[in-house]
Amino acid sequence: MEATSSNSVEEWLDSHPEDMQDYFLKHADVTLINRWLAAHGYNHLPEFSAPLRNSSLTNLSNDSSNPSSPVDTRCNDSGFFDSSRHQRSNSKKHLRHDYARSKKRNIFRTYEPNGGDSTLESRRNSLKEMRQFRSLPPTSVNLLSMLIQSKVRLPRYPSKDIDHKKELRDTNERDFFLEIVKDISNELDLKSLSAKIVANVSCMLDADKVSLYLIEGKAAGKPVLVSKIFDLHAGTSIFPSCTGDIRVPWGQGVIGYVAETGDTVNLKNAMQDPRYNDEMGKITGYQAETLLCMPIKNADNDIVGVAQALNKSKDEGFSKDDEKMLATYLTFCGIGIHNAQIFDAYSKEYERNRALLEVVHDLFTEQTSVDQVVVKIMQRAQSLLKCERCSLLLKDKDSNSENAFDKIFDLACPIKNGHLGNSSDRDNSLRVTSKIAELVLLTGETINITDASQDPRIEHEDETVKGIRTRSVLCKPVRNRHFQTIGVAQVVNRIDGLPFDDHDDLLFEAFAIFCGLGINNCQLYEQVSLSAARQAVALEVLSYHASVPHEEVTKFKEKHVPEAHELRLTEFTFNDFSLDNDQMMVASIRMFNDLGLMKKFRIDYETICRWLLTVRKNYRNVAYHNWRHAFNVCQVMFAIMQQCPCHNYLSDNETLALLVACLCHDLDHRGTNNAFQQKSSSALSQLYGTNATLEHHHFNHAVMILNSGGTNLFGNLGSEDFSEVTKLLKHAILATDLSLHIQLRGKFFAMVDSGQRSFDDRESKETFRSILMTACDIAAITKPWEVQRKVSDLVITEFFDQGDKEKNELNIQPQACMDRDKRDEVANLQLAWIDGICLPLYKALVKLDNAFQPMLDGLLENRSRWERLDAERLSKHAILETGV
Repeated sequence: MEATSSNSVEEWLDSHPEDMQDYFLKHADVTLINRWLAAHGYNHLPEFSAPLRNSSLTNLSNDSSNPSSPVDTRCNDSGFFDSSRHQRSNSKKHLRHDYARSKKRNIFRTYEPNGGDSTLESRRNSLKEMRQFRSLPPTSVNLLSMLIQSKVRLPRYPSKDIDHKKELRDTNERDFFLEIVKDISNELDLKSLSAKIVANVSCMLDADKVSLYLIEGKAAGKPVLVSKIFDLHAGTSIFPSCTGDIRVPWGQGVIGYVAETGDTVNLKNAMQDPRYNDEMGKITGYQAETLLCMPIKNADNDIVGVAQALNKSKDEGFSKDDEKMLATYLTFCGIGIHNAQIFDAYSKEYERNRALLEVVHDLFTEQTSVDQVVVKIMQRAQSLLKCERCSLLLKDKDSNSENAFDKIFDLACPIKNGHLGNSSDRDNSLRVTSKIAELVLLTGETINITDASQDPRIEHEDETVKGIRTRSVLCKPVRNRHFQTIGVAQVVNRIDGLPFDDHDDLLFEAFAIFCGLGINNCQLYEQVSLSAARQAVALEVLSYHASVPHEEVTKFKEKHVPEAHELRLTEFTFNDFSLDNDQMMVASIRMFNDLGLMKKFRIDYETICRWLLTVRKNYRNVAYHNWRHAFNVCQVMFAIMQQCPCHNYLSDNETLALLVACLCHDLDHRGTNNAFQQKSSSALSQLYGTNATLEHHHFNHAVMILNSGGTNLFGNLGSEDFSEVTKLLKHAILATDLSLHIQLRGKFFAMVDSGQRSFDDRESKETFRSILMTACDIAAITKPWEVQRKVSDLVITEFFDQGDKEKNELNIQPQACMDRDKRDEVANLQLAWIDGICLPLYKALVKLDNAFQPMLDGLLENRSRWERLDAERLSKHAILETGV
């Protein structure tokens, strides 16, 4: 009875399969399912503490192909497809799902089954079928057919992250949404962010495929939609189905429509909508049925991209709830995309600045050759812009034509066999774009050709003959520091095939500017090098003509050098005109010898003779600032060192520097003062500036003589002593500038008034040396009246000559002391000179050391003489005015 009942029940179940399935779904548990799976050779399910929910069992039976399910109901224990145990539908939807899932698998990878009872024959059959399908062309139709017919169990690459998100989606929608928002919150790489957004949208909407398009070039007025992650579907790892970017023109197709209008498009049958573009479907063999396309906006409500989902797994299509959920999620996506775009722009700007810094480095490290600088800049431009060719064409300065090029630099890419393309290819490429370069040179405007095939200025005939294909051209003028166009810089064909964009234009503009600077710097360097060579030749000629013949040195060496007392060199009342030129020369040797400088510094006698003769020869034949004046200043310095105890505060190096400075302090004086150099904009003022112009020249001239052959008095000094004496020499010569003396004398007067009589620190010694130089330079005012009057006449003669030049050449009124028409006011001017400059100085020196008293006495005597002369002048003027 029981057997009969069992048979009848089985017969009834066989005749009512739907009721059987419903009963099984309601009452089966995991243990029963695992028993069924084990009996049919499948892996068992993990044990749950509670019975499976009906919904889970329903999903298991209705969608056994769900990649997130742990059960593969299509395969037996050997890992091969068992068509006798699984009835499958051949509908378009199932075929589409199979093809989509195949994207994540390597169809030619050999699979090793896990089961231990697999047979060798089954593996051979599998490999045989694989070899069969390898011979088929890799079209979408053949791939789809292969997947349908193949019995090979393909390995899966499911993303655990996707599985986790799907589990959250089914169990806790709130946590799922938080998870996909957090997933994109800290992502700043646009490509990685796009991939995450696509995967998350696909999981959220349960869509078969999702694409994400970002808007580029909107600021330039020619936006385009670009997708780097395209045709990604639910449950797969992040592998784009297409290599390279997918670009959609603005306003075309559903994607272009949504980007242009900002509207949401939800289609139940996408193929019937006129806006739908099926070109990609034709390429991939994929057909869209349901479609949801929505704009992505940033915080400013500007559209930054478009998200498109295709073919919801359930047949009813995308619902209003899907739209609301997608709109909410895309709000966060817009913020993330905006941040990633800002970061991407920052990264590009950083790379651009880094490249430009490298260019600046090249400019400053390589300035000797225009060719080398230009090639370096072009190499960096070509590398950063990633173009096939970079060229620079320099304008021919000597040509009358406005568009003639004198010099051409060209870098070709790619490099073949370690070398650039041959010269004929480069010449042909330049010939193709020569009209563009000539036009830029003529107009000075930038030309950016995005599609060369449609531009009539490109010589397409040459392209056909030479096999050269120009796709895009970016050409800019190169200008010098005066903003004059000196050439043209040009890049051709981006390697990725895209036209040059705004970023390329901005970057190439910077390269063109630096190229112009580099050329200008090199030209300036060449001019400086040429000037330096000319200067070297001039110095060589000057040194030859400024030096003295050997015979003259030999003759001078034989002269007798009298003692100092015979020449009265130690007296403050020394007659400046008592010695002739040769006597002044031997007197100078006596001063060096008596101060012990020749022995101390091992100065060779022939060297000092040649040096003195050379110094004398380099003084010009002017009325006052000549060799005699230099010797007289040196004689006063020698007398101070011999008679004044304050000399003990000076070291040997300071004594040597001061004596040399006295003899050299007016070298090559032109008979005009510093003010005249500034007024006339002389070469000296341009060379040395307006501060102590002549004094700097005197020092440099002295150094030139010291560096000439056989005239270096400091030749036997050590490096430290040589450096110190040279600095002391410069300081002493510059101290003869009266404007500097006026600034300094207040400090010296304060030192003397405070009772200071020693100079131990560096600052006080510098002040003391400067005061000594001035006291010696103007010491003629302290000499006996006959000497003073004669010196005064020489000074006035020189001043009047400068005044005449100012009147006749500069058309300006000279000062009273230089105006020849006011010669009768000399006595009054001398009194002003004595009272303003000389008297305070020598009074302070007497306070410091009574040995200076003779100088002060001589000054006061001369002042009384000038005062009487001025009184006589005033008396004569009074008589002339009264007529008495």
